[in-house]
Amino acid sequence: MTHPQARRAAVSHPSRRLAAAVAGWHRALLNAQAAGHPAGGNPYALLQAVMHDPDFAWLRRLSDLILRIDEANAKGATPSPEAMQGFLATALSLTSGEDAEFQQRQQRFLLRPEVASARAAVQSTLDELRQAAQQ
Repeated sequence: MTHPQARRAAVSHPSRRLAAAVAGWHRALLNAQAAGHPAGGNPYALLQAVMHDPDFAWLRRLSDLILRIDEANAKGATPSPEAMQGFLATALSLTSGEDAEFQQRQQRFLLRPEVASARAAVQSTLDELRQAAQQ
């Protein structure tokens, strides 16, 4: 089990904070998309659907962002400022509606409290990280 202070330290780096917020949003959207889907009640079938079913393809924008951040943080490294700016820009495009297909797909779920809350957490994290970068 990870010590709470170690977990806080790991999440305190801006890239890890962003990844954690995006992961929460991804999880909320995935659960919302899975509700009512034939694979929704079976974790193995859901994993297969996430990887292969076109209904879940739109969520790859979030999982790809999480993966890029995690790869940049691999083995204790920290992302370069340029990489971090890229992560922020991608997350911003997803929250701001610049990505029309993503916006249309997520719109169906924004009235769900868990999705709205997770999206708000990403937006708040983006706001904090952008303000910190300007200082």
